[in-house]
This record gives sequence, structure tokens and C-alpha cells, in this order.
Amino acid sequence: MKAMPGNWPRVRARLEREDLVVLGYRFAGDAICRAERFAAYERALGDRFQGRVLPDAAANRTDLPPFFARHVPTPHSVVTVHLIDQAGQPTIAARDEILAFFRQRLAVG
Repeated sequence: MKAMPGNWPRVRARLEREDLVVLGYRFAGDAICRAERFAAYERALGDRFQGRVLPDAAANRTDLPPFFARHVPTPHSVVTVHLIDQAGQPTIAARDEILAFFRQRLAVG
């Protein structure tokens, strides 16, 4: 999620008005989505931002697509490229949390 600083009050107002939250996932050592970004989201959105930081050791580092192997030096894609598809893995827990969030938010009833 990228928003201009001047838009943060409008974003937060909508989140509060519609009872929404923003989920965010990153690896601790991610050089692309750095800790400062999550800190900015927390400052701007307060408890409407629910950030999760996974340890780098939880990332898949084998069989990466060529682009990632060449250009993404640190774990970055929690629920895609760097996901370890095995029960009990933190990336699977993150994926399952996201899917549960979507099921709850998109439930028709």
C-alpha cells in the first residue's frame, strides 16, 4: 500500500468509518519493504494497521525464479515466492490468516 502523506487522514477516516483494517506482512530483513515503511503505516493508521513481521529464517530460499535470484537479495514475498508450503511454517500461517481475513470480509450473508 502506497499513499501520499497528505492522504493518510482520508485513508484512516475510511478505515474507521467502514470498520476496515489493513494487513501487512514482511520479513524482518526485507530490503524492499523495510521496517520504516511499517512504522509509517503504524503512525498513520494506528490500530487499523495490523503488521506482521516474520523472521528471515522462515523464508523459502531455494528454487527461486531467476528474477528474484538476481534482483531480490533478501526475503520479500511472504505468501508467494518465499512461501514454504509445509504445515507449521510461519509463511503458511500468514497465508492462512490472509485467506481467513478474505473469507470473513467477503462473506455473503
